[in-house]
Amino acid sequence: TGRTGVPLVDANMRELAATGWMSNRGRQCTASFLVNDLGIDWRVGAEWFESQLVDADVHSNWGNWQYVAGVGDDPRQQRYFNIAKQSAQYDADGAYCHRWLPELRALHGAAVHVPPRPPP
Repeated sequence: TGRTGVPLVDANMRELAATGWMSNRGRQCTASFLVNDLGIDWRVGAEWFESQLVDADVHSNWGNWQYVAGVGDDPRQQRYFNIAKQSAQYDADGAYCHRWLPELRALHGAAVHVPPRPPP
């Protein structure tokens, strides 16, 4: 639903919910975060993405999720996409995050990728 607290992941999830589309980079980063950081079973993620993507390709979708989870034909564990690095490299000015996360529009540049945490 786009409420993980990680701007690049949240922006991608909200774009998917609104349009049925997500870039391949977004798919990989989001899958990595959901599997490696949140511990979500990769099969649940693959199934859900397949049901949401208007351009879903069974082989690409499930292959990407297997790759990130380190299972299948190339079983290496902990294929981790560094979300901060990916954000800085692919959304340096924060335009993509601003488009999908209006609550972060007051933050500029790199600050959009590491928003302040609300108090507990």
